[in-house]
Amino acid sequence: MTISSCYESTDAEGYQDGTDCTGTYTPRAAGEPRRRITLDKAAESHAPGSTVEVRLVRGRAHELSGYALGTWVTVTGLLLGPFLALSLSFRASARDGTWSHNGDYVLLFIAAEIAALVFGVLVGVLVSIGTALFG
Repeated sequence: MTISSCYESTDAEGYQDGTDCTGTYTPRAAGEPRRRITLDKAAESHAPGSTVEVRLVRGRAHELSGYALGTWVTVTGLLLGPFLALSLSFRASARDGTWSHNGDYVLLFIAAEIAALVFGVLVGVLVSIGTALFG
């Protein structure tokens, strides 16, 4: 994507929502037409004429971001952790034919939540470092 201008964007309620940039998208595949597109939540304000590698999602462009990927991994892990502990507790209860009051599943829940936080931060940092080093 070749940037033509950047501006501060707002959400539907008028709150600051980061920086958006407009420009011309050039597809990698030969024969596809160039078109105008908006870069959502740019990592920084890019100078007009600069070229940025983007990914398309539903007609809008997005930069590869360690912060965004780390957030996505963390939220996914935080949502799946309780279901993992609960499903294993139900499985143990069904296997024994009694309601399990074992605290091991609470510890598993806590460990899954902590692992989700650590893994999300680790992924975010590694992708940010990789993006900075390899462009």
